[in-house]
Amino acid sequence: MCRKPELEIQIIRSGKRKYKITQTLDWYPSKLSSILNGSYKPSSMEQEDLCKVLGCRIEEAFPSGKKEVV
Repeated sequence: MCRKPELEIQIIRSGKRKYKITQTLDWYPSKLSSILNGSYKPSSMEQEDLCKVLGCRIEEAFPSGKKEVV
């Protein structure tokens, strides 16, 4: 089960395979899996690098989750 659906959506939109993404970033495949399942919180630099590879903004892949109360 994916705990980071926004990131999963950005991966699908990029059209890139997960193993290619990890190769580009020089990461072990388990690192991306851990990010997706929520067991690893990537640093801001890792988020930035991943979003560059995916071609998206950090806010699209890693939304803050804070909702404005009206």
